[in-house]
Amino acid sequence: MKTIKIIIISFVLISLFILAFYKTDKISIEGTWSPEKIILNEQIIFPSKIDSLFFGVSATTIIISDWNDSLYLIDGNERIGSQFMIERKSDNKHLIHLSSKQKALNGTFNLNVDTLFIDELTYEIRVEIESKSSLLAFKRKVSTMPWKPKYSVRGLP
Repeated sequence: MKTIKIIIISFVLISLFILAFYKTDKISIEGTWSPEKIILNEQIIFPSKIDSLFFGVSATTIIISDWNDSLYLIDGNERIGSQFMIERKSDNKHLIHLSSKQKALNGTFNLNVDTLFIDELTYEIRVEIESKSSLLAFKRKVSTMPWKPKYSVRGLP
């Protein structure tokens, strides 16, 4: 019985150390993004002439899910889906392998991720997925509010 307790305690301690100090090299681009430029087979999909008239209002979004490693281009009722896998090269550059029914979204693309700090609470993440004839450029603005503890009031829940 004593050896089982020692084994369980050591397993828990090892698991805590692994979870505390494990560092992954994978880039996470999960979320809903607003596109800047979409070019498929050297044909400009976004921004079109109608999109340029309504600056700031767009029905086009890009949704990336790490749960099932999928990327979706949604333009109104049209939806283009693609599966992806991110690979890190030896020179710290990243590649993304896309597979889709859309021929322009098949193959290996360069993945560039850039973070621009606007102020101490807000930053913008820009992502470019590009090949010789296709480009997906999209961004997302993230605002981090400082954590403020809730003051307890006596007598109120």
